[in-house]
Amino acid sequence: MELNEKVTLRQFNLLMILFIIGTSILLSPASLANYAGNDAWLSAILSVGIGMIIVIFFWMISRQFPGSNLVDVSEQVLGKWIGKAVSLMFVGFSLLSASTVLWVIGNFLVTQIMPATPMLFLHFLLMLAVVYGVLLGIEVICRTVEIFFPYIVTLLMIIFFFSIPSVQIDRIRPWLDSGFKPVLEGALFDVSVSMLPLIVLFMVYPKLVTDKNRALPKVLTSYLIAGTFIIAITFITTTVLGVKITANQAYPTYVVAKSLNIEGLIQRAEVVIAVSWILTIFFKLSLYFYASVTVLAQTLNLKTYRTITVPMGMLTIALSVIVYPSTTYANEWNETTWLWFALTFGIAYPLLLSLIAMLRGVKGRSHP
Repeated sequence: MELNEKVTLRQFNLLMILFIIGTSILLSPASLANYAGNDAWLSAILSVGIGMIIVIFFWMISRQFPGSNLVDVSEQVLGKWIGKAVSLMFVGFSLLSASTVLWVIGNFLVTQIMPATPMLFLHFLLMLAVVYGVLLGIEVICRTVEIFFPYIVTLLMIIFFFSIPSVQIDRIRPWLDSGFKPVLEGALFDVSVSMLPLIVLFMVYPKLVTDKNRALPKVLTSYLIAGTFIIAITFITTTVLGVKITANQAYPTYVVAKSLNIEGLIQRAEVVIAVSWILTIFFKLSLYFYASVTVLAQTLNLKTYRTITVPMGMLTIALSVIVYPSTTYANEWNETTWLWFALTFGIAYPLLLSLIAMLRGVKGRSHP
């Protein structure tokens, strides 16, 4: 399958920032507070530190196989048929991740904004936009990221700035009263949500990125920007709402935004966070979905991924309805299964490819 699309490193970095922020802006504070309590902000900082190591690891893999995407690497290292089988498993990972993200945004809209609207209808509307974007191509999606990125950052900064007067440091004291273990557990879970899914970016980088000069420092800077947003929102939610309320709320950032009411200047600030989150979710969902259709098309030796985009979109909608029977099930899945699921494809998969390639003496080669 030929991919004639090209994106710049700047576009790739902006896409990565929004992908990392994605679901983390609304969901990470609750998870971190649940794991680490008063030390949720420390857990977020540790998560960013671990994430930087993983970014360097991903960069080393890309250097080992320049000009190749994940499917190319799998077939080079594992052979044609085993490589295709592993690629099909990765399709399952991407597709399941896309369906869970779609469920999350649908559940948020139904429970917080439009309770009378059927979730299936919302899923259909969201996927309609995603499928259309993927049909246009990753190049168009990245250009759209360039347009919306300043607005998303501005909206988030509004929430951060106007939350500062409500911050009370005493709400997160004492620190490390339960030891370091809860901090580490929270950091590992946050890494599994915000960092490990970046493996899907291997369908874009390095094969489709044009200017890769000094890529590592630029990618690390972009990751630190995204990580700073997660640290900041975790700190703000725990110091404004308190740790217990943050841990018990499904969307604590949205609750913080609802509490803001600067007379004569800004009211109904929750709309700001909702709009910014929906936009970041759109790009995260688009990237998951793009990875699933391109990996499947290349594995099946199709001429273009666009022929299967609409059917795969319908399959994603169907999966999103059944993937989480309830919020309780979703929380249990995230706490017991997701970490290992993400580790399998986000760390074990690329690490094994790298090690096997070194043992077999396989060198990366360019692909059209």
